[in-house]
Amino acid sequence: MTSLWVNSLGQASTTNPAAAPPPMASGPGQNAVTTTNAGGEGVVEGVPAGPFGDNFFLILVFVMVAVVGFSMLSGRKEKKRRAAMLASVGRQDRVQTIGGIIGRIVDLKSDTVTLETDKGSGSRVTISRQALQQVLETKSESEEQATD
Repeated sequence: MTSLWVNSLGQASTTNPAAAPPPMASGPGQNAVTTTNAGGEGVVEGVPAGPFGDNFFLILVFVMVAVVGFSMLSGRKEKKRRAAMLASVGRQDRVQTIGGIIGRIVDLKSDTVTLETDKGSGSRVTISRQALQQVLETKSESEEQATD
């Protein structure tokens, strides 16, 4: 025998509001297949597998750890390359700063570099050594080109 109940939204329902809901075999957000047996009780048949299998979360965590690990390794390599470049600069090297200024090094100190940007006017700029971006031409390269 079926009895008709009215839920809190004013909609008619054939289930008893006092009865406990059927047990869920899956977590929130997953749809369990529920059927009603002859006694009127809900029976959970099973949860369909997701498109990536049951271990999707585990695979996702592994991929995220791999991405973070590779990014850390590439950052270390870039730091070593930059430290080697800053240690190897010398007088008469032609360099470019992070601001785009190109000049020849005329004076080196432990934390500053003086660049000559224009030979004709003798204009010089003093910058931080950390502001050097790349070495365009070293002193030995410029000497080789002068002798050729």
